[in-house]
Amino acid sequence: MQQHNLTITARHQPVVLERLLQVTRYRGFNVVGMTMFPVSELDQLTIELSVVSDKSVDNLKNQLLKIIDIEQIKVEDQALQKFMA
Repeated sequence: MQQHNLTITARHQPVVLERLLQVTRYRGFNVVGMTMFPVSELDQLTIELSVVSDKSVDNLKNQLLKIIDIEQIKVEDQALQKFMA
């Protein structure tokens, strides 16, 4: 299993976390960590999501970007981080 870290910028809406977790689960990814930082002056959320799966993280990213409240996603691969350290 590979671990991936996603940094997600989203609009601060009541259902955004529920939708994000639902799509993640439907795509076969397990959430191993999540942190949320509200940016009140911009009415946005920064969500750091750590997931594990054997599936392609690109598919998950593309599906999450279809959620109307998600504005941007940056993906970091744990294997690449270990190699660079």
